[in-house]
Amino acid sequence: MFLLDIRYNPESSTITKWIKDDKGCKPVREVYYPKIYVGGKPELLSVIASLPGVKDACFDEKSTWLGREPEKVISSKVESTSIYNIASMLEAKGCSLYDIDLDPVRQYLLEYDLFPAARLKGDILDDSQNALDYEVPELVSTELSVTPDRDKGIITMHDPIGRITLGDTVIENGDEAEMINELNRAVVHADPDLILTERGDSFELPYLHHRAALHDIDLQLGREKDILPEGEGKSYFSYGRILYKHKGYLLSGRLHLDRSIFVFREGGLLGLIDLSRITGIPMQELSRLSPGSAVTALQVNQALRDGVLVPWKRNLAEYWKTAEELLIADRGALVIEPKVGLHENAFEIDFASLFPNIMVKHNISPETVLCGCCPDSEKRVPFTHYNICQQHTGLIPRVLKPLIERRMTYKRRIIECPSRAEEYEMKQNILKWLLVTSFGYMGFNKARFGRIECHESITAYGREILLRTIELADDMGFEILHGIVDSLWVKGPEPEKLCELASREIGIPLELKGEFRWIVFLPNKSNGVGALNRYYGVMTNGKLKVRGIETRRSDTPKLISNMQDAMLGKLAEAKTASEFYMKIPEAIGILREYTRKVLDNECELSDLIFKTHVSRGCDEYRQFNNQVAAQKQLRQEGIETMAGQSIRYIITDHKSRSWQKRVMIPELADENTQYDRAKYYEHLLRGAESMLLPFGYTEERLDEIMKGNIQKDLLIFAG
Repeated sequence: MFLLDIRYNPESSTITKWIKDDKGCKPVREVYYPKIYVGGKPELLSVIASLPGVKDACFDEKSTWLGREPEKVISSKVESTSIYNIASMLEAKGCSLYDIDLDPVRQYLLEYDLFPAARLKGDILDDSQNALDYEVPELVSTELSVTPDRDKGIITMHDPIGRITLGDTVIENGDEAEMINELNRAVVHADPDLILTERGDSFELPYLHHRAALHDIDLQLGREKDILPEGEGKSYFSYGRILYKHKGYLLSGRLHLDRSIFVFREGGLLGLIDLSRITGIPMQELSRLSPGSAVTALQVNQALRDGVLVPWKRNLAEYWKTAEELLIADRGALVIEPKVGLHENAFEIDFASLFPNIMVKHNISPETVLCGCCPDSEKRVPFTHYNICQQHTGLIPRVLKPLIERRMTYKRRIIECPSRAEEYEMKQNILKWLLVTSFGYMGFNKARFGRIECHESITAYGREILLRTIELADDMGFEILHGIVDSLWVKGPEPEKLCELASREIGIPLELKGEFRWIVFLPNKSNGVGALNRYYGVMTNGKLKVRGIETRRSDTPKLISNMQDAMLGKLAEAKTASEFYMKIPEAIGILREYTRKVLDNECELSDLIFKTHVSRGCDEYRQFNNQVAAQKQLRQEGIETMAGQSIRYIITDHKSRSWQKRVMIPELADENTQYDRAKYYEHLLRGAESMLLPFGYTEERLDEIMKGNIQKDLLIFAG
């Protein structure tokens, strides 16, 4: 038996565990009241016990922050629906509050030492949460898709259903109400454990439920009545971008997984199961969370196991710094400006999970950096000289060390067990994202266990490590081509020896990531300085590695990305620098063919679509641009775009100030739609310039070549 899923009903204070065995999947229910903790005067106990919604109240010994000794607090079992009312009232009385916003499901799983996908023997756990080798439940899965009955134009909720596909069952050409009822019957008959969709949260499930409601039909895709999400999705800010998150459509007794969501896209089903087990977050919820939320869950789990409470409203202020101290501390990671141009026989080396390894190796955690118990500690952060605790291992290292070891084991197994390489690749890939975000969350002001001094300490160690590695490389005769955070590109003999020496001296594995026949580092067009993460090159195994140019961007039209891919393919035929220069005229020949197609009006409209995320609502932009024009067209069709959502458009007249003429939504385009040939010609030139600028090919020069004003001379490429 396996714990397939677990849900909490706040109205009835009921936990439902869905247990999967060879006979099917059945619910097991029990009443459960989550606990909250209150710090304050002991006489508050009787007051709290008498509050509506409080089921029990008693004294307990808990630590109220990392590294602190346990103290007497009031523990209360509370009806979930009453928690925030009680918390707000007690907060107004000056009480400190803990574990207020923890998910009741996660509290239950921790309290009973359970986790999703765990193997059970009756009511007893027969599994280990951190096991690397475990039995995966055999899940019956099926795919669900729906096609509205609309030939052209923008699809909306008002369009009737044209076809529904559930696995091998196709439902079409019937009365819409009967089609929905047939879907209900088909789901019951197939009885899947897992329903997969391509865009279930953003379209299929909200669309199906909307159409069912119009006919007063209860659509039930779960094993029990579907509980629909309330309200709309939300816009949020992440790593410099505004993104949009749709409401999740979760099923009861079945798992609905949307393939378009990041976690599932990166880790697949096996990666999701593995992550769900170690984080204790049910799979449906986990698939809709960010990697940072998964890291936070691991930290919270460890803190609760340690008897540490989680503050409701974190208030850990940054230590006061002088302007000089701030300048020293707030420098970020080290970057070595790339040497623009073409380089033969280069090597890429980088440290494995550098920042997480720094946190583990140097014991960086909110309670260990600038700890009060070791003010005279010999362990000091480089540059800032913050003291680090020598008596206790911090929460963050204890959480990250098993993650690092787990990922390294999976990476070894990719090579050792080729028959299961795909499985291990998915598992290590999703762990990689957790480790990447673990650093960013240390500097996030709303992170439960973040602290800016920890963030500063990590980057300080990172700078020292990269500087020391550069010194070692210089001493061994290597030329440094580029360096960024945890990676170096170098030229020289026997890079394996450099990796071995640096790994031994620094204590963090330095790995040889690739050997390049040649690599081109690209400049910033504005100032000619090397761009930090824009390059392309061919490895000795023939594999292309490309970063930063248009073909790597999701918003680039196929026309541009196809041209750059073709140019890269032609340049990749070169095995030496001299051959590379000889291939440039052939790459320019590819540009010439693409520009001819554009100017002769031979392009397919589907190859001209730009896709971009809007950063605000239609009426919030101050300047008129392509996004605004597209948003206004969508509004005219009855669709209001929110900040963070993606939109698509074709440029039809870039100079026009009319939103009806400037762009065209692809769904509204037809055989009479004319694209702006001059603008797409300009984009092609810019795409070629992105690749060839180090060799003197500016947009202006390429324009002259395309117009025939410059004669090709192979001799200029051979020098």
